[in-house]
Amino acid sequence: MQLIATLTGTGWLRTKDAGSAVATYRLDIYRETSGPEQGQLITRGVLAAEAWALVVAKIDRTAVLLLDTGEPVDVRLIDLGASDTTSNFVISGKMPTFKSQRP
Repeated sequence: MQLIATLTGTGWLRTKDAGSAVATYRLDIYRETSGPEQGQLITRGVLAAEAWALVVAKIDRTAVLLLDTGEPVDVRLIDLGASDTTSNFVISGKMPTFKSQRP
């Protein structure tokens, strides 16, 4: 895998039924460089938000992360982090707009 972009910022985690919470995020976007999935984009991220918002998003299996650019992206929380206020996530829908950091 080749890292092609990292997005960081503070936005909003919007849950389906329980409202929104401020969220700080880091999202790494990779491109698969070999194998049958060569060329596909893969995401890995971590975000910090209020514990209730993370729990609701995890239970719902979906949420929207509003990036600091104003762009909404659908996310799926993978697991809650070491503290109650962090979670790992992946993009579950359309990729966010980004500029490649590497050729």
